[in-house]
Amino acid sequence: RASVAAAPLAAWVKANLKYSSVLEKIAPLEEDLRELSESLDTSRTRMAQCKQDLVDLDKQVVDLKNEFSRRTGEAEALKLSLKKAEDQLNAAERLLGKLGGEKSRWEEQVTTLETELTSLTRDSLLAAGFIAHLPSLPEDQRQGALAQWTSFLGVERFDLRRFMSTESEMLTWKAEGLPGDELSMENAIVILNSAQAPLIIDPSTQASQWLKAHVAKDEKSALEVVTMHDKRFANKLELAVRFGKTLIIEEVDKIEPILYNVIRKDFERQGLRLMVQVGDKTVDYNESFRMYLVTRNPYPVIPPSAASIISEVNFTVTRSGLEGQLLGLVIQHEQPELEKQKSHLLQVEEDLKVQLAGLEKTLLETLATSTGNILENEQLITSLDETKAKGTTVKESLEESTTLQLSLDEQRNAYRPIAAQGSKLYFLMRDLRALNHMYQFSLNSFILLFKKALHESTPSSALERRIEMLSAALLRLVFGQVSRSIFNSDRLTFGMHFTRHLAAEDADETHWNYYFGLEAADGSGGRG
Repeated sequence: RASVAAAPLAAWVKANLKYSSVLEKIAPLEEDLRELSESLDTSRTRMAQCKQDLVDLDKQVVDLKNEFSRRTGEAEALKLSLKKAEDQLNAAERLLGKLGGEKSRWEEQVTTLETELTSLTRDSLLAAGFIAHLPSLPEDQRQGALAQWTSFLGVERFDLRRFMSTESEMLTWKAEGLPGDELSMENAIVILNSAQAPLIIDPSTQASQWLKAHVAKDEKSALEVVTMHDKRFANKLELAVRFGKTLIIEEVDKIEPILYNVIRKDFERQGLRLMVQVGDKTVDYNESFRMYLVTRNPYPVIPPSAASIISEVNFTVTRSGLEGQLLGLVIQHEQPELEKQKSHLLQVEEDLKVQLAGLEKTLLETLATSTGNILENEQLITSLDETKAKGTTVKESLEESTTLQLSLDEQRNAYRPIAAQGSKLYFLMRDLRALNHMYQFSLNSFILLFKKALHESTPSSALERRIEMLSAALLRLVFGQVSRSIFNSDRLTFGMHFTRHLAAEDADETHWNYYFGLEAADGSGGRG
């Protein structure tokens, strides 16, 4: 039988036995758990340490990246600085090289300008004196007066054409129909620069034709051509003065009273208006008004009252001037390319000088307005490069032009004998007016004969032979033309006059006098 008191005890023992058995089983597990917990704590500590190390490493990486970027930036900056320094060094070398060449040229220009500035007042005085006093004189008297003036003022050489004009302008005038001789060019300068109204003495009408062509190209001023015998002359003069036209008055045999007030510029001021008396009317004076008087009469009668208020410009042909014109005609017919080459060379030379002056002006403006580092001014260096290249081109072109012009002048001068012969024949024709006033031979008619001789003479490859044939053809045409134009009673005188001057070298003065019956061959008294 079971004991009631022992039953709980037995249950307790059994429970302890079971607990002891469980403890025996759990103890190793608890030890493992403890070890694992310790290992977990160690791992967690290690992980925390690694995380901190990772954060530190990330920070170091960021710092290193920043340092790398800074160092890379510094390296790029150094590269840029090095490239900039190299560019500046190259620019400095180029600048020194270009400015070194420019310095030499500028020094030459300064010396030239100083010389020109020193003589500017004297050259201006000579130009003013020429325009005021010499246009009415023939070419030889002009040269004599200029020689005296330059000697008195101590001027080595004075050329009105170079002082008052340019090659480009003179080429333009020549293209407009103005003869290319020195006298015509000087007269053109006087006409365009004179403060007084010019009276143009133009027997050949070449100057008046050029003036019309030249003025007609000016779009700012209307051209009006009128003669003194025009019934509406007074009205046209009044309208030209009022509206600022350019008035060319032809066939001016004398200065009419209606012109005096306009020529003298006897102005009356009414408020802001300038008034001038034209005939019986007082009209507004337009400051754009220009007036040119033209006459074909080589010996116009100009009263003292008019001589002081006009500028007389004499286009009466001279022997040397006509020789130059005829030489141009011969070259144009025989070797037209020579004249074209010379004109082209002069035009190119003038254009290059203008371009060089423009580049120099741009360069100096850039130097004057340059700010900051001059070595970084690309515009300045580019301008220097262009100026240097253009200067070299101009220099080479000028040297080539000078050489070619000398060659062309030599080729031109080869035809000068026929031009001199033609000039002599024309003036011998002009001498016939001493026999009879009707014996008037115009320059235009002679030039037509000269051109006819050029076309009719037989061509020849030998230059000397060609000149001989041209001379013979011209003499035949002139002699035939004059012989048909004069009275029979004057033909012998004409023939002897031509013979005396065309063959002057074939005999001495004594034999010529004997030939004309002025004295005997033995020197005894002659007969008239």
